[in-house]
Amino acid sequence: MKSTILKQNTNNSICLNKKNFILLFILTQFFAFSQVEEVKNYEWETVPKFNEIPKEFENYPAVVLKDYRFYENRVGYYTYKGFVVKHSAIKILSNEGVNNFNKVSIDKKYVRDYRDLRARVIKENGTIEELPKERIIEKENSDERQFVFEGVEKGDIIEYFYVIKDFPELSGVEYFQRTIPVIEGKFQINEIPNTFTYAYGYNGMTEASTNKNKIFYVKNLPAYKFETNATNYANLAKVYYYTRTISYDFQDFFRDLNYYADGTNAKTMVKKFISDLKLDDSSIPLDERLKKMDIYIKNNLEIDYQPSYKKIFEDKKITPKMVLNLYKDVLDYLNIKYKLIASTNKFEDHFDEVHVVPQTLSEIMIFIPETNKRLTPFDYWMPYGPPSNVCINNSAVMFRTEGKNNKNVYYDFVTIDSPTVDENLVKTNSNITIDEDMETVNVNKKMETTGYRSYYSRYYMKYISEDKLKDYIKENVFQDINVDIKNYTISNKEYEFNYDNTKPFTFDTQVQIKESWIENAGKNYLFSIGKVLGKQTDLYQETERKYAVDLYYPKKYLHTITLNIPNGYTIKNVDNLVFSKQLKDNENKEVIADFNSIATIEGNILKISIEEFYNFTHLEKERYNEYRDLINTAFDFYKSSVVISK
Repeated sequence: MKSTILKQNTNNSICLNKKNFILLFILTQFFAFSQVEEVKNYEWETVPKFNEIPKEFENYPAVVLKDYRFYENRVGYYTYKGFVVKHSAIKILSNEGVNNFNKVSIDKKYVRDYRDLRARVIKENGTIEELPKERIIEKENSDERQFVFEGVEKGDIIEYFYVIKDFPELSGVEYFQRTIPVIEGKFQINEIPNTFTYAYGYNGMTEASTNKNKIFYVKNLPAYKFETNATNYANLAKVYYYTRTISYDFQDFFRDLNYYADGTNAKTMVKKFISDLKLDDSSIPLDERLKKMDIYIKNNLEIDYQPSYKKIFEDKKITPKMVLNLYKDVLDYLNIKYKLIASTNKFEDHFDEVHVVPQTLSEIMIFIPETNKRLTPFDYWMPYGPPSNVCINNSAVMFRTEGKNNKNVYYDFVTIDSPTVDENLVKTNSNITIDEDMETVNVNKKMETTGYRSYYSRYYMKYISEDKLKDYIKENVFQDINVDIKNYTISNKEYEFNYDNTKPFTFDTQVQIKESWIENAGKNYLFSIGKVLGKQTDLYQETERKYAVDLYYPKKYLHTITLNIPNGYTIKNVDNLVFSKQLKDNENKEVIADFNSIATIEGNILKISIEEFYNFTHLEKERYNEYRDLINTAFDFYKSSVVISK
């Protein structure tokens, strides 16, 4: 019995020792990074010490051993200045790394003064060579200062830092993730007396703040990897920071937004605008009146410099701030109930329900409960109705006001709803003929779009120059296929057609293919008919996935392809053009994505019909391989050919 108890106590002692060691290690790391760094008179270590490089990072061309970003803001009655330190050390691990990282450029635009700028090379044997100041050059006709580390070899460390004296940096964001791993990163910003400094770290940044400084650090940060259809920038390790004179929450963000939208009292102007458009005629459905208002504003008032809100209709110019102001003034005058919504661009920032980060709340919408639609004042290409395309199915904050003069502000977290898959349609019709020389290929291709793609195209058409129009058509209709446009028409390009899906934005083109689609194979010809779709995404090499799949919005493609078979020839292997791949919902087994093609020969015409759709905006990364197979099916069709025989 005694020995059993002794054994248990020994085991418990071992467990406690392990726990204590882990706790001690964590605390040691925390206190090491919570050390406040000098900024104004920053100095580097005479003999630097760097952390070891993990084995999984050794195959990169280089690694960042140190990445420090420090801010010191001084604001008072007699002072208004800031100091910024940027300090980096990069170890070169290959010859490729030498070529990629032996030059450093620093943007000096908008910078008042560099107090210090130093650079050195630490050789593999420990020798330290500091670059003389004359080696730091200013590039001609550029806002850059540049220094080149000459004689750098594999195994060397290049290190540099600079101190900027400028106006205070009161808000911003620092991204720490790079295309190579970061072994150690640190962010620091001081608290200005009698103010509130807020800083929030994301995606691996750990907080180690003190009473007077906000501090975040990161260790062994993997390299950034871009992935197709992913929220790449939102997933980067970063720190947002901002300063306010009072404590700040979501209600304060709403008040700031309201204050931003409150312009000069212009009731006479607003009343006349409402009267001229008959926006106060209650016999007309509210939906139609809001549509009329939106069409007029976005058709007639250009976003431009405008010093006077009262002159927007006279000058036909308006600022984004004034657009929000005008929408609110009209709605308030007509006593139309509305709620302001704020969300993030989900591809750049995840929505944070715990902390208010004003810089990330870029998607501002005015929600009309009666019509269940939105006005998007800052997105001039967007019609009244759907939400901004970068925040579909994303979290958002919706504000409501109550009480006298709407002084009481409340908010709820909501999810931005999604349009249907049929509202975002791309429809193409391609008619292909081959000349008697069996080399020249002519295509008449018509492309019709509705939904977000058509909204943007109509907006873009207002500003594109004539000399760039053909390139824009090539990019949209043929995607990287080299063509000579012989003739084209563009229809339904006016803004008001955003409200009528029966009038899609349309390119109608006649082109000659300028690349080889026909390959002579003895008595036969191999014809690359799939290329008429335009280049498709190839995910065959993207086998590993780090992030979930995220799309902007649900969408559908309908393609019709007809090939006029040359006289005296026949088509073989039509079955090569038949593809079918589906993606089903895990819960109800409903098809949420599909690529399906059918090919038939009718007389001397080969006819192909394709339906492709994606009725989702988010797919967990565990299902990436299924999504990849579907995307590659479309790519396989793009690469497909038919045999034309005599």
